[in-house]
Amino acid sequence: MNMKSIPEATMQSGAEDPRSRSGFLPQFYPSANGRAAPPVDATEQNDRIMLEFLAAYYEINREYERLLEVRKIPDSRQRSEAERERFQAIEKVLIVRDGLEDQYAPFGVIAEPVVRNGFTVDLKVSFGNVDAAGRQRSDLYTITTFVPIPMPKGMKIEDVPTRVEGPGINPE
Repeated sequence: MNMKSIPEATMQSGAEDPRSRSGFLPQFYPSANGRAAPPVDATEQNDRIMLEFLAAYYEINREYERLLEVRKIPDSRQRSEAERERFQAIEKVLIVRDGLEDQYAPFGVIAEPVVRNGFTVDLKVSFGNVDAAGRQRSDLYTITTFVPIPMPKGMKIEDVPTRVEGPGINPE
């Protein structure tokens, strides 16, 4: 897939990079493909997409930490209510994350979290516009398929009118 076809307006969800906020807690910010995240002001398309996913997983981690704090409270009605609120907050962030997945999946973007003790510690992000070595793909791909169609009895392949067209085909 050619990522150049992603409309400019869809490249940013409007999410703010949490690293630029006061109160940022770095222990909840996952690494990206085993490395430090791209800079806050990254302009390369794949980096911007990665930052959107990292922001979502940072928020998931923060909400999960809040849930763990609530679970330290002795079992009570207040704890049950606080736990329900935390689950609702987690669900809201999961909806944002799912929206990013839906938005970028048609372009071959896959974000897989690496989770340790309930927290996303690394985010494996792959892009449809780069190969396994990280090099930009520039070739367009043609996908073909074979669909068997039975010939009527008594007909020979030579009797079927055919015409072949396309690049690299030398017509007679």
